[in-house]
Amino acid sequence: MNRPNSDNEAEHNHANRSFFVTWLLSLLLGFLGADRLYTGRFLTGGLKLVSLGGLGLWWVIDLVIVMAGGLRYDNRPLRGYDSWKEVAWIATGFLLIIGYSLQLDELVQALLTRLF
Repeated sequence: MNRPNSDNEAEHNHANRSFFVTWLLSLLLGFLGADRLYTGRFLTGGLKLVSLGGLGLWWVIDLVIVMAGGLRYDNRPLRGYDSWKEVAWIATGFLLIIGYSLQLDELVQALLTRLF
C-alpha cells in the first residue's frame, strides 16, 4: 500500500522546481522577474519585470530569499536545495567580490546616468 504513495510522492517531487535553476535565474535575470515567473508567481514576476527588480532592491532581496531556502513552489521547498545551497552562497559571494573589484557598480551608474 505504501508503493502508490511513494510513486506519487516521487512524481510530485520530480514536478517541483529546481533550486539550482531558480538560483541562476534569480542571480542573472532576477531584475526581470525570471525567478518568480519560473516558480509560478506570474503577478509579482510581471511587477518585478516592469519595475526592473524594484530598481534592484527587490532583486537583491529575492536573491537572498532564494539562497536561504525561503522561496517555495507549490508550498514545497525547491528540489535540490540541500545539495546546492553551499555552492549558491559561495558562488554569489565570489561574484559580488569580483564585481566590486572590477568596479561594476560605477559602470552601471555611468550607464544609468547616460540613459536618464
